[in-house]
Amino acid sequence: MKQTVFKSITALVCVIAICFATSSAFDSVAEAIKEAAQYAPAASSSGGGASSSESYNGDSSVSADADAAVDSGSSDADASTDASQDASSDGSSGSTATDSSSTGSTGSSTATDPTKYTKAQIVNYYHDAIKATAKAPKLTVTKNEAINIVVDALKPNSNTLKDIINDNVLKKYVKPTTETKTFVNGISSDKITSISYLPKTALEPAGVKSASITKSGSNYLVTIVTVAEKTTLDNPTGKYVNQCAYPLNLANVDLGPIKIIQADMNYSGVTLKATVSANGTLVSSSINMPLQGTGTANVIGLKPGGTVHGGWTQNNTYKYN
Repeated sequence: MKQTVFKSITALVCVIAICFATSSAFDSVAEAIKEAAQYAPAASSSGGGASSSESYNGDSSVSADADAAVDSGSSDADASTDASQDASSDGSSGSTATDSSSTGSTGSSTATDPTKYTKAQIVNYYHDAIKATAKAPKLTVTKNEAINIVVDALKPNSNTLKDIINDNVLKKYVKPTTETKTFVNGISSDKITSISYLPKTALEPAGVKSASITKSGSNYLVTIVTVAEKTTLDNPTGKYVNQCAYPLNLANVDLGPIKIIQADMNYSGVTLKATVSANGTLVSSSINMPLQGTGTANVIGLKPGGTVHGGWTQNNTYKYN
């Protein structure tokens, strides 16, 4: 599956950057954008064995084919509320750790009841479940990805052009994707490793705003919300969002004569969820990365720009036969 967050938002920024163009030029421009956005150099990630075949920031890689409802620019309070609601949704008791400065245990969780874990133990429990899943003798992962990006404003101001971007270009090229991949002893038929295909396992407890585990039948429901972060064109990869999701690095995008000169992104908090079975492997997992951003380009002396909101989500399900 070749569509990723990186490519989709690259396409968006390209469109915004040519907002000086007439609507009659959009068909040819959109085709060029689509073609250019199909290629990003491959690289490997240093974070907990999470890498894939498509680069999103030049030093880590994207393995994202996923679905889901996108939180379109939700606030930190929204993310925190979501975690709290999830923690109590099944009516059972659970632990919720919110002190982002807490260090806790850095090794594997040792408490016997996961609902009593500290924040650091919850993070380790989440990572351990991903690693245990990757080691399954046979594993089938179904990934669903959805990207929801809305242009809020353009400079120079043009409601007509904004509508064209939102209703035509984005809806045409930013579509949900689904992919299913089977791994035998950690390797797929196309030589992808299972650990590189699963969520990242590098998140530090210091980057967590809240974390909780609740019991649901024989399963455990994990919810982790990261702290809010801001990135710029010069510093494009927020520390913690980069450890668990896929921040954007528009500085690495080659747009030919179009030069990105400003790209300020606000990540209000990534929400990680997982359902973990009694044997410690994943039943399902999800990542929700909302964002808001402002960008400006330089094109033959013109400096068009725009503001956007939206996000990316990935929902995975796991089978072991």
